[in-house]
Amino acid sequence: MTILIVDDAPDNIRMLANILIQDHHVIFATSGQQAMESAVANRPDLILLDVMMPEIDGFFVCSWLRENEKTCDIPVIMITAMNDSSAETRGFAAGAVDFLTKPVNPPVVRARVTAHLVLKKQRDELVRLNEQLQEEIMECTRLEEKLREQAEFDELTGLPNRKLFNDRLHQAILMGERKQRNFALMFVDLDRFKWVNDTLGHDAGDTLLIEVARRIKGVVRKSDTVARLGGDEFTVILLDILHESMAELVARKILEELCTPFLLKGEEVVISGSVGVSLFPADGSNAQELVKNADSAMYQAKHSGRNTFRFFSDEIDSKAHQRMKLEGEMRLAIQKEEFFLDYQPKIRLSTGRMTGVEALVRWNHPKEGVLSPNQFIPLAEGSGLILLMGAWVLRTACRDAMCWANEGFADLKLSVNLSALQFREGEKLLQMVEETLQETGFPAGNLELEITESMMIGNMEQVSITLQKLRGMGVNISMDDFGTGYSSLALLKDLPIQVIKIDRSFVRDLEKDDKSADFTSAIISMAKQLGLKVVVEGVETAAQLQILREQGGDEIQGFFFSPPLGRGAFLDLLQGQLPMGGGASL
Repeated sequence: MTILIVDDAPDNIRMLANILIQDHHVIFATSGQQAMESAVANRPDLILLDVMMPEIDGFFVCSWLRENEKTCDIPVIMITAMNDSSAETRGFAAGAVDFLTKPVNPPVVRARVTAHLVLKKQRDELVRLNEQLQEEIMECTRLEEKLREQAEFDELTGLPNRKLFNDRLHQAILMGERKQRNFALMFVDLDRFKWVNDTLGHDAGDTLLIEVARRIKGVVRKSDTVARLGGDEFTVILLDILHESMAELVARKILEELCTPFLLKGEEVVISGSVGVSLFPADGSNAQELVKNADSAMYQAKHSGRNTFRFFSDEIDSKAHQRMKLEGEMRLAIQKEEFFLDYQPKIRLSTGRMTGVEALVRWNHPKEGVLSPNQFIPLAEGSGLILLMGAWVLRTACRDAMCWANEGFADLKLSVNLSALQFREGEKLLQMVEETLQETGFPAGNLELEITESMMIGNMEQVSITLQKLRGMGVNISMDDFGTGYSSLALLKDLPIQVIKIDRSFVRDLEKDDKSADFTSAIISMAKQLGLKVVVEGVETAAQLQILREQGGDEIQGFFFSPPLGRGAFLDLLQGQLPMGGGASL
């Protein structure tokens, strides 16, 4: 093995070389600079380094060798005539593995050199084996990934195959049940695929399938799933749809893409498709029902002349037309002032006094009567009307609150719900809030905007920026329906939220379900540690009230005190002209 001897005295080099040259290849350097250059160029297996040298001493050389990536693993034995323990301390601190004192003892030199060369050889072998093991692990990982792809992805199109499609469909069902979200399942079948195969050959058919897969993927979002079940049959899992018209829009886009000519073997070929749609949970609560119903709807589309789509049943198809009609009526309803606000009070547990109010929008439909938000808000979100409606709600609520302030209730906090679509329009939302506050004169510190966890999905960075800007205006942020999602704790940590509202589903079973009671208690305790205020929704009984009081909740809201009231009735409640419900004995 190669040993580099470094000493400014030639006699010392000669003496050490005579000791080692029979068993090793010896090279030498007479200065610190030569030593560093030789170590990089020759990469010796071990270095014998003199401490005391002119210009650059051995301590500096040893430190330099340790810091250089090309020489850092070369063992260095330092040699000195200094009979001083501090020299050894400095040497070991510089990175030396051993120390010899002059005059050297030849047997000791051979023994020390041999021992450190053996150690280096063993270390190098361990490094080699570790690198080999890492490569084998990476190869196994690549093989496992390849096997997984073969098991879960279609070899021709690269789309999820039937196995992975079934897994994702079950996941969509579980997510839908847990978060109470709707999704659509689509079956897409090509109308002239057999003709392409028979006329142009199977290679042209394969090219067509690859291009169809690319076009369908281009229509949907990254979070959705496009799969190939086999032959010319494709499926789409369209997640988190606000209403059925979103599925209708995607189906139309898919059909448009399929009608665009395909270039196969130098020829433009025109085909078409048939699309069937089933909806969760309306058309099935399990995978088998949803698949069967989507497949049936697809065949209904084929029987209707092809190049079209059908929802699972004529009844659902009829509802889609009804929704279109309702959307048209909704556009006129804003102009006709058919929308109005109800207000539900919030009560502070510690004092029994009203501290705030939540604005709730209603629609006084000329034929259907008063409609609750869940009957028209999803449609408003899907059609984009929620932006106009949301601006009206905020402006009207702030005006009403200013009227109550002029009656002597200036400390009342006002809560207004935000829509997911409003939140995506970050800059427009900020502008709308700022203009409303300026127009109405309502204090920003008395306004509380309620968001939900579902609004956070997609672009957390943009969400955080929007919320920070709202806080910069002085507006308070409340997390509504807390406890019904997955990311609550992370959101509380990362976002500027001041209030959390425990969902009414936990309050409903508070008296008979220990888990619900434990949950509300844990959330209230955690909120206090984080400096957050807790509002509990859906309080309807004195027993529920007592439990929440014992748990230390801040504010409560529900029919036990008052249902949502119109503007005039709410003012009567504020002035004491309208009695409060069970809250009178708070």
